[in-house]
Amino acid sequence: MARKYDNPKRAYRYAKTIASDIKLYNMKVLEKAIFEDNVFEALADQIEEGRSHYKDRVTPDIYEMNIYEHTLVDVLLYEMRNVKSSIW
Repeated sequence: MARKYDNPKRAYRYAKTIASDIKLYNMKVLEKAIFEDNVFEALADQIEEGRSHYKDRVTPDIYEMNIYEHTLVDVLLYEMRNVKSSIW
C-alpha cells in the first residue's frame, strides 16, 4: 500500500496532478462545458474517479481540508478563464 500524504502542500500537488489530468484528457468536453456553464456535471464521472484516488492517498485530516475541491476550481475554471463564456 502506498504511503498516505499527511502534508497539505504535498496533497495539493497530488490534487493538482489529478485535476490537470482531467483537464488534459477532457479538453474539448471542458471547453464546451465552460461555454454551457455545466463543468461539474459534464465531468462528474472523471471528477468522482479523481476524488476516489485522492481520498485513498491522503490522510482523513487532509481530506477534510477540501484541497481536492479547491484545486478543481483552480485548474478546471481559473486556468481556463480564456475560454469564451457567459459565466465571466
